[in-house]
Amino acid sequence: MSLKQLFRLLWKNKFRIILPPILVGLGVFMLTRNMTREYESKTIVFTNPTSNRGATDGGVIRMDFYTSNNLFDNLTLLVKSRETIEEASLHLLALHISLPEPDPSVIHNDCWLDLREHIQPSLWQELSVPGDEKETFARIKAHYIREPNSPIEYLLREHRHYAMTKILERLSVARKFSSDMMELSYRTDDAGVCYHTLRLLAKAFMERYSGMKEMENTNSIAYFQSQLDIAQGKLREAEDRLKSFMSENRILNYYEQGKYLDIAKLEHEQDEERSKRLLSGTESNLNEIQEMFQNFDNRQVIIQNISALQDEIVARDMEIQGLQAQNSAGPKITQLEKEIVRLKDQIAADSKELFQNSNSLQGIQRETILEEWLRLKILFEEQKQALDVMQNRKAYLSEKIQEFAPLGAELKKLEREVSVNEDQYLSILHGLNMAYLQKYDLEMSSSQKLIDEPYYPKSPLPSKRMIFIIGGSLATGFFGFSIVVLSFFIDRTIKSVPQAEKVTGLKVSGAWIDELGLSKAVKKDILYNRLRKQVYNNLGKYLPQQGKKIVLFYSLKPAEGKTFLIRKLVEELTLQNRNIVYWGHSRDTAEMPCDTLSYDQQAILYDQQDAYWEERIAQTEKEFILWELPPIEEVPLNYPLINQANVLVMVLDGQRNWKPADERFHESLKEMVKIPHTVWLNRLQSDELEDMNGEIPRDRSFLRAKIKKYLS
Repeated sequence: MSLKQLFRLLWKNKFRIILPPILVGLGVFMLTRNMTREYESKTIVFTNPTSNRGATDGGVIRMDFYTSNNLFDNLTLLVKSRETIEEASLHLLALHISLPEPDPSVIHNDCWLDLREHIQPSLWQELSVPGDEKETFARIKAHYIREPNSPIEYLLREHRHYAMTKILERLSVARKFSSDMMELSYRTDDAGVCYHTLRLLAKAFMERYSGMKEMENTNSIAYFQSQLDIAQGKLREAEDRLKSFMSENRILNYYEQGKYLDIAKLEHEQDEERSKRLLSGTESNLNEIQEMFQNFDNRQVIIQNISALQDEIVARDMEIQGLQAQNSAGPKITQLEKEIVRLKDQIAADSKELFQNSNSLQGIQRETILEEWLRLKILFEEQKQALDVMQNRKAYLSEKIQEFAPLGAELKKLEREVSVNEDQYLSILHGLNMAYLQKYDLEMSSSQKLIDEPYYPKSPLPSKRMIFIIGGSLATGFFGFSIVVLSFFIDRTIKSVPQAEKVTGLKVSGAWIDELGLSKAVKKDILYNRLRKQVYNNLGKYLPQQGKKIVLFYSLKPAEGKTFLIRKLVEELTLQNRNIVYWGHSRDTAEMPCDTLSYDQQAILYDQQDAYWEERIAQTEKEFILWELPPIEEVPLNYPLINQANVLVMVLDGQRNWKPADERFHESLKEMVKIPHTVWLNRLQSDELEDMNGEIPRDRSFLRAKIKKYLS
């Protein structure tokens, strides 16, 4: 929708948009003449929830955005809870009933008299203790509990000052920015009632909140105390099991003892390896010396041989001396001397062999080797005995390690159990201490404080009467404007040239204005002349220059204005002194200012043998043949007859809807038509006609002319 179309639409529906807001504004003005004025009082409570101490988290609650919002939601719900409002309402009622006479600072005279009308005098006398609000409250509370259907219950359910629903409607609770402050505001029609209601609400809220905190703290202490006893018993049981286990297994320090066994085993293995090496070396030396002792028997034999040879030499020498003494020399002495030489040679050989057996190959004396063998033999036996002792020690250490190793897992389990129970005990003990600290804090000071006391409202709130009037008028005006604009978009009528070309798929050759809606200021003669000229010029481009010019008119539905528009075209052709003949139904021919030809027998008109109409056209001497067909949705079509015309004109009412049935029927018609096909719109609004024919000629004021020039 363009700005021009919007302006035209609003101007056309100006009374529908303007009159309802004015009427609604007058109605609201009349209805709010006796509107009551309201008073408002406010108070600010310091709730301190975000810095509250907890008994389970080390003393400080870790706050974030969601936790803070949750805490203030809880506080808001506590203020608006039924019991809080009921408590405040009963206190307010007790305050008013305890008054011996109306006090404007507490309750207005009219409100006090209205309260007396709701309570019977006998009941008033029973409940009221003049000047004593506490005793009056106690009586009202007892009566309210004892009599569920008493006037007190009605007041708390329906009265505008005491009903819990009414108080809740007028009560507002909000957090001041992101602080720990909470603002409570209350409004009603009596200044004293407003002040005291808010005061009692704040008092009831603070008392309930403090009571909940104290009860929560008491429950915390009882819980921690019971859990502490349980944790202490578990810790003692775990410690006893650990003590028994260490005593049974003679464990002083498992880790030090295990370390000692590991070190002793390692050192023993090193000593054993070293002893094995020494024993191997000693055994090797001992074996080598023992090999030297293998020739000792040969040495004794040689000594004995040498001794025997020496004895033989001595015998031979004595025999020679005997022979010499006898002075008997001869061959026998020579033989004896030779034998002595032989024996000496043999002794020399045996001595040499004896020398060799008396010394080792390394040049060591046999006596030294014997001493060394004895030393090594003793050392070998000592090392062998020591190695046997080490083997026994190793077996002992292995047995101890095998016994000691499995104890570690069980000891670790018992120590872990003791540690867990100890941590649990300490944690519960810490929570108990924090609970006691919180109890002390609650006893010493309250976490809720009134930063701003409720104030007595001396002047009423500004009246909202004008807001209601303006709001009602604007809302009604906006609703009317929305209805008008919405009707434009949901309107399915043809109503404009672009829309007609869109739905039909044909060009619009002409349009005629809705004459019933024309203003007296419109210059009709000029307008009608322009409209006739326009349709003639647009149709003329489809007509031949010479010969007969046949224009065929039809409509999809009856009463779309075919005869009316054909008469306007006849008027234009008459002004041009053209020869015209109108062919149409007999009931329409009497209205035509030209020659006419009527046809009553539709069988002839729609006969498939078209020789009749060909002859009639040939016999007609007129230049223009304006041929009107009946509504084609009511009669069968004769396409050969239609295609004899020069141009086919569909007359379309601009104020009717274009339906899917029209679309299907029109599409089938266009498929069979072979001649130029166009549309002539009828009954267009003047605003829509300007898009086709230009500005409507009329008398306009200077201001309207300027506005129209600007919008155009």
